Amino acid sequence: MSHRPNIDFLSSVIVYESANPQTYMPYVQNIRTFIYLYEEVNIRSQDGFANCENGIKSPNEPDLVCKFYPIVLESCVKENNYGYDRSEPCIILKINKIYGWLPDIQNKTLSNSPLVRCFGRYAADFEAFGNLHYYPNITVDGLSMHSNLINIKTLLLLSVLCFSGIFDSVYFPYIIQYAYRSPLVAVQIKNARRNSLFFVSCRLFNLITPTEPLNFEFLID
Repeated sequence: MSHRPNIDFLSSVIVYESANPQTYMPYVQNIRTFIYLYEEVNIRSQDGFANCENGIKSPNEPDLVCKFYPIVLESCVKENNYGYDRSEPCIILKINKIYGWLPDIQNKTLSNSPLVRCFGRYAADFEAFGNLHYYPNITVDGLSMHSNLINIKTLLLLSVLCFSGIFDSVYFPYIIQYAYRSPLVAVQIKNARRNSLFFVSCRLFNLITPTEPLNFEFLID
């Protein structure tokens, strides 16, 4: 996986003041530039694209791709500055393009798609931020796709799946198709502790083959 914003490829730390646009607008602009790559595809004619409503691809031909509409990221949109001006920052996650890769789903009764969850890397991090919102998301029963939140400390203690982000499998495989765009998941951090550095680790799951976690850090003044 990779993420946006990423304005310094040598550092994974996101540092800003929510009351100071000069500190957070570089992150907002980084996400806007990235999302524009999706918007400029979505305004094109539907000719040459598959119809992928309700998670069903039609026609189901590898050469035709699904458009990914950023509206499914819900509150993590440019009109809200991706939450950075209100101390509720969004991180946009994507699965990196790997030619021919198809998700090797572990539990199809849970979901036919790769799922993602994020946690604090260390014990102290669970106290630094309280809730994570995932857009789009799915519940443990695989039925609900609505916006919900999850308390990550409670999730860890119970060791159960509640709400997770979902990368719909209709977007795979990538075989250098015309106008291909990877699916995205937005993770919004709520109730973050101010003036405290905390570490976040995001992992794909519901895959037979484990993947490396994506790690980044936050410091919000």
